[in-house]
Amino acid sequence: MAEEKKERMKWFTPRVKPFVLEGFPFIEEENVYRRFPINTDVELHPAMERLAWDSAGGKVRFHGIFKKIAVRVRLMYFHNADHANALGGSGFDCYADDGSGLRYYASGRFDRSKNEYETVFFELEEPRELEVVINFPCFNQVKEVLFGFDWDAVITAPKERSYKKRIAMYGASITQGGCASRPGMITSNILSRRLDAEVINFGFDGIGSQFGVGEAYEMRKLDNAGIFIIHDNCNSPTGQWVADHLPEFMRILREGQPETPIVLLTAAPMNHELFRKEAYKNRMDKKQVMREFVEAQRAAGDENIYFLDYEDILGKEWMDSTVDGCHPTDLGFLYMADGLQPVIEKIIF
Repeated sequence: MAEEKKERMKWFTPRVKPFVLEGFPFIEEENVYRRFPINTDVELHPAMERLAWDSAGGKVRFHGIFKKIAVRVRLMYFHNADHANALGGSGFDCYADDGSGLRYYASGRFDRSKNEYETVFFELEEPRELEVVINFPCFNQVKEVLFGFDWDAVITAPKERSYKKRIAMYGASITQGGCASRPGMITSNILSRRLDAEVINFGFDGIGSQFGVGEAYEMRKLDNAGIFIIHDNCNSPTGQWVADHLPEFMRILREGQPETPIVLLTAAPMNHELFRKEAYKNRMDKKQVMREFVEAQRAAGDENIYFLDYEDILGKEWMDSTVDGCHPTDLGFLYMADGLQPVIEKIIF
């Protein structure tokens, strides 16, 4: 009987206490792992409707005494991007704190050709008391997930966050996490650890940062927002496009978030600008439009809007910090977090 008990595990959905789910701001009302509500105020772009199901920035936090932690998950599809890591797109990674600080511990390895898998994060020789954070996949939709523990594990609530409000980041594929090696290395998750805060990831691959009114209507519903980072992830095609779409996007967002600080972050430079002057000029045009918009809003009395030039937060090796001249590696995401962290801290603390 003792040997049978030793081999057994107990499995829990993260939707129940004492687990704390973050990154899915509407889950209490709709009970699904989705970043926007299912029933939206306005019709979303078809791509946005699909991408809202991707679990980028989602995480579960808990405390306890245990020897073993595993995950059993059913995803929408298997991840098959040529420039992205399967673990970053469809995997989970685990951070643990034994009292000396939250540190990366393990990732769940899996067969990338399958959309259902079970994998163990760790199995210790003796039970340990740990604070744990497990990050969800960045580019896949979690249909069902359970977390497994050794039979004698004791699970309790995690510590409260130091920063009580939510930080929200809006953008496209870079914001969503392309192309990090694992979920914990995307900028929103790095900032979540450093600032000890819930960071909502509103990054939408290929369609975000075009300043669509649908996104603005849904983001303005965010409860307890402390700051918004609005990143032009290069998907807005021209300066004229930004001039035509940014004002209405901001008007709608401001209606629901009248006092919340908003930082407009310009597009990142890309390697192909070295030999394509028109690409460089286009980015400069978009940057100038954003700068002038922020200056006009501040002149009109909005003291809670800020302009941030991506070039001011670049790391010194930025040209070697992307996968394809655009999407960051882990180094690129670290550079981005290094640059954003002091800006955010100055505004919210």
